Amino acid sequence: MVGCDDQMKRLLEDLTTCYSGESKVIPIVEMGGIGKTALANEVYNHESVLRRFDVRAWATVSQQHNIKEILLSLLQSTIKMDDTVKTRGEAELADMLQKCLKRKSEAELEDMLPKSLTGKRYLILLDDMWETEAWDAVRQCFPRELKGSTILLMTRNTEVAYEAGTKNLSLQMGFMDQDESWILFKSAELSSESLPYEFETVGKKIAEKCHGVPLTIVVVAELLKSKGEIEDWKSVAKDVKSLVTNDPDELCSRVLGLRYNHLTSNLKACLLHFGIFREDSEIPTKGFMRS
Repeated sequence: MVGCDDQMKRLLEDLTTCYSGESKVIPIVEMGGIGKTALANEVYNHESVLRRFDVRAWATVSQQHNIKEILLSLLQSTIKMDDTVKTRGEAELADMLQKCLKRKSEAELEDMLPKSLTGKRYLILLDDMWETEAWDAVRQCFPRELKGSTILLMTRNTEVAYEAGTKNLSLQMGFMDQDESWILFKSAELSSESLPYEFETVGKKIAEKCHGVPLTIVVVAELLKSKGEIEDWKSVAKDVKSLVTNDPDELCSRVLGLRYNHLTSNLKACLLHFGIFREDSEIPTKGFMRS
């Protein structure tokens, strides 16, 4: 994973090392777009993690958090991985679980989650945790007695990290350097082909203007996939200048705005329709009609 080798190595060590006492909470802290979720996903599916943990579950919290939805997401993973219910087909089981769990109240789900984790070494991943209130609402659902169990907490809020994290286990993510930025830019923009000299010169300037933010680099590089003329690249290079800001939330908005402005009209309409739904929520296909 470009630019995150050291962080990934340390995180895997923390996950696979037993500490005395209760289960541990490891916050991954930094502004949006730095790569917290991408790093967590790599670790979540790493071979050593798959071997170590009996059960893994992932939930996206988001700014407008919904506790019942968080509990539902976690339970669908913890129950699915129980060997006693793995005899049915995966699709059928997922459908049954979803229908059954959605009929439960929030209080019932709060009671079910710790029971599904008891006696198991678990890895819980809570992505995009904005407020301490959301953490306070779910923290009691995770049994503490089994050593080695871990909660990974992705947040932009240092207060959340301080409140929730196990001492000395917080992981701070940083920006990419110029070499890492260029490597990521090339991997996102091209296949194995090398760039002509003129395109490479402009491309390196664009990557540098992204200030080491992976989200910006990837969005801009993917935008350039459809741009075959050098003048188009130079035009995008000028647009990238407008992305520079010290406000992390504003940076994400500007990056997505740049990508949106270069979409075709039908794709713009499609993206706006998807914007109706809450982050990481299930989108019913029946809710869409092709016009």
